[in-house]
Amino acid sequence: MVAGVRLLAYGRLAVRAVFSVSALDLGSSIGPEAISSGRRGLSSSASKPGKPPTEGSPSPAHSPHVENVIASCAGFPKDMLNGPSTVQDKGVFGDDAWFISRFKNTFVVGVADGVGGWRKYGIDPSAFSRRLMKECEKRVQGGEFDPKRPDSLLDFAFRASAEAPRPVGSSTACVLVVHQEKLYSANLGDSGFMVVRNGKIISKSREQVHYFNAPFQLTLPPEGYQGFIGDRADMADKEEMDVKKGDLILLATDGVWDNLSEQQVLDQLKALDERKSNVQEVSCRRFKYIAIKLFFKVCNALALTARRLAFDSKHNSPFAMKAREHGFLAPGGKPDDITLVLLLIA
Repeated sequence: MVAGVRLLAYGRLAVRAVFSVSALDLGSSIGPEAISSGRRGLSSSASKPGKPPTEGSPSPAHSPHVENVIASCAGFPKDMLNGPSTVQDKGVFGDDAWFISRFKNTFVVGVADGVGGWRKYGIDPSAFSRRLMKECEKRVQGGEFDPKRPDSLLDFAFRASAEAPRPVGSSTACVLVVHQEKLYSANLGDSGFMVVRNGKIISKSREQVHYFNAPFQLTLPPEGYQGFIGDRADMADKEEMDVKKGDLILLATDGVWDNLSEQQVLDQLKALDERKSNVQEVSCRRFKYIAIKLFFKVCNALALTARRLAFDSKHNSPFAMKAREHGFLAPGGKPDDITLVLLLIA
């Protein structure tokens, strides 16, 4: 039974209809990163969070318009045999990769999930996903992208990744752009995002799969080899929607979505949503200070919960339910790399 669970849990399919199995470790750790302003910040404000201002500090009138984006990232590598992840600064959790960046007042984030099946060929699955996200980040920082076309950003990054030194591998990817009070998204595969407003889900990305456990993916195969799943960036599911101050956006790889239900995510975000409503009229600096402190806790809680449930054999996970729908038995959670980026439209 355990072998069957692992078979389904790790069949991310670098090659069609071929499953690979990975070793598991039940250790846990987390590496959060909260970003608002400063060197790696997303905030368009020049102020930096520090001690909260006193109650007598001046408070500007509350504006309904989007002024800042506050972001926090947390995650776990699936394989903890070598201890807690020490590569967060490189934007990697196991085979997952991510980036958070901005250009002027345009905010861009992305996640990519490297296909673990390449490991059976002696290839590091994180090499491709890391390169893909680094190329995205590089173009954003240089302003070489159309904020309304995150799929084009992904395509440019994919083409750049094919240049030397060329990694071999494949990855799902999801890129979000917040630009002029709109959210533009491009999702290829089974990573994805959820937009929450006033405690309710107002939008959620759709999973793209060729068949069960075989998500759409960008691929750079070894030279001369064929038969690998390989999709195009322009095949990504694209959406555009208005965003408002107070909206919460959760971007994550399938290690989160396969283990947390929509209600479990909403339950975790509830504390943040409730606290947020109490600080809408205070100064921007105080708002950021409160939000950032809470973001660390909420991101930690989401990642920790996903990690715990991934190794819970009694958990009726979303992955287990999808497996049953396709005639497979895979009870419990799905051990996997976990990466999530939480955004607050402020």
